[in-house]
Amino acid sequence: MKKIAIRCGIFLVLVIGTVALLFYILTRPKYRDISSEKPFTEIINQKLTTKRPTLILNYDLPRNENYSYHLEDGNSFGMESDLETVTKIPTGTEVIIDKIEIHSNWVSGSSTIYLFGNMYSEKKQRSYAFQYTWGDYHLLYEDNPYWTFELAFWQDEPLTEKYFIDVP
Repeated sequence: MKKIAIRCGIFLVLVIGTVALLFYILTRPKYRDISSEKPFTEIINQKLTTKRPTLILNYDLPRNENYSYHLEDGNSFGMESDLETVTKIPTGTEVIIDKIEIHSNWVSGSSTIYLFGNMYSEKKQRSYAFQYTWGDYHLLYEDNPYWTFELAFWQDEPLTEKYFIDVP
């Protein structure tokens, strides 16, 4: 009787461990570097100049711990968001995008493109490593899902093409 109880206990621990491992594997966010794909090849590691006022916001949940701020130009949280404004970036400030990643959340099924970069504030005499979200993923009712890109802080006109970028 004691051997049966021990075997049942071991079996139960293995089943619970397997279920927990599968849950972790299936629900963790996936990401991949897309810096070498269009339209990002034109902006990666290039000096971009802000064409409109932008903000550096303090963001508690960065996607990459090396880029702890969020750059806001009105396309994400909004210029009047409740997040703490660290500094205002004037028009004409140079920004460099270091890397670009696409992140997919398996729980919600959402995908977001993150641009990670750096900029230097002359006013504050300080550099800021930031993240910036860009793009809309058109998935619903589409046989071949695609991305579109709204007007970003360095552009004069938004991109008008559809981009077919694989999500992880």
